[in-house]
Amino acid sequence: MTVIITLDDKYGYTLFGKRLSEDIAITNDILSSFPLVYMSEYSAAQFDDKSRIVSPIPNKLPQDAVLFLETDDIPPEADKLIVYRWNRHYPSDRKYNPAKYFWYIESSVNFPGYSHDKITKEVYTK
Repeated sequence: MTVIITLDDKYGYTLFGKRLSEDIAITNDILSSFPLVYMSEYSAAQFDDKSRIVSPIPNKLPQDAVLFLETDDIPPEADKLIVYRWNRHYPSDRKYNPAKYFWYIESSVNFPGYSHDKITKEVYTK
C-alpha cells in the first residue's frame, strides 16, 4: 500500500485535526501519478476530478491501494510513503518524521506549487 501525506518543515502534519495547507499543484501531481486514490471526504473536497477518487475510505483496501491521508494515522501495512513538503513552517499539533519510523528515502524532487514557491516530493520505502 502506498500512503501519501503532506508535511511542513518541522514534520507538522495537522493542527486541531485540520490540514496545514493545500496547493492545487499537489492535487494535480497526485492525480497524474495514480489512476485511483482512496481518501476521506474531507480530503476529496480539494480535488476537481472526482472520477479517480474513492471516498469515503472503505474498511478493506486492496494491497496495492494508494491512500491520501491528511488527518489519519499511517496504517502499519503501508510499504511506500510519498511525502509532499510545503517548505514552510506552519503551527501544528501532530508531527510525523518518516526516519523515526524506519522509512528510507528513495527519491526527492522539487517542483513549483501554485500557492507555494517550492514543493518537495519525497518517496520513501521500508
